[in-house]
Amino acid sequence: MKGRPLRLFVTIDPPEGARRAMLGLLAGLSIDPRHKVTPLDQVHLTVQFIGDTEERELPNVVESVRRAAAGIGTFSLSPQRLISLPERGPVRLVALETDAPTALLELHRRLAHRLARSPRAKAGDRFLPHLTLCRFSGEALPGRVDRSVSLPPFPVERVRLMKSFLRPRGAQHVCLEEVAL
Repeated sequence: MKGRPLRLFVTIDPPEGARRAMLGLLAGLSIDPRHKVTPLDQVHLTVQFIGDTEERELPNVVESVRRAAAGIGTFSLSPQRLISLPERGPVRLVALETDAPTALLELHRRLAHRLARSPRAKAGDRFLPHLTLCRFSGEALPGRVDRSVSLPPFPVERVRLMKSFLRPRGAQHVCLEEVAL
């Protein structure tokens, strides 16, 4: 019997103190109260969404993540601004955008080359490094957000291969592999 595919993605997870400070930025916004704050343990930057993957492919995915991370080295990410996404159409979330240092862009390029189902001509096309802080329900009428922030940079020393389960109350994330940079 064939099992359900695994819904996979590769993340950067800031330290807990940085995640708390990021979520604290929401208090300074006037946003529709019908929003759902991202749980503290799920605040992350998705470097590459892989999508549905058969369990038998998991060892190859793990090896691809390890190879993509090899030689990148540790780096820092600097929070820059609170934004609403998507940029066009109805707002569905508020995110914290970070800078895009060369190491992050190279990591993303390597992961996209190895793991993207439909790679773009340029791996950096439409890659916007951000961490989702809250989402809006279908009835919410949130306004646009674009505000500079002042938070310290945070270190990036590893990436995590994650799987998620979609539940009625939201997604549940499980780490399958941590890879040091």
